[in-house]
Amino acid sequence: MDEPQPKESLLKKSGRIGAILGFAWIALNIVVPLALLRVPAVQRWLVAFDNKLPFHIPGIG
Repeated sequence: MDEPQPKESLLKKSGRIGAILGFAWIALNIVVPLALLRVPAVQRWLVAFDNKLPFHIPGIG
């Protein structure tokens, strides 16, 4: 009979590349947007975009 193979955890399967992908995911989703918010051109665009909306978003402006 075939013996069931033990399941390997996702971290062991991915090895070293898993950590790299994890850091890249965090950078793309947290670090980059926060860095963009500090750029004055992006801030001006967000204010202009907020003024064009036909409704009010609480907490903005």
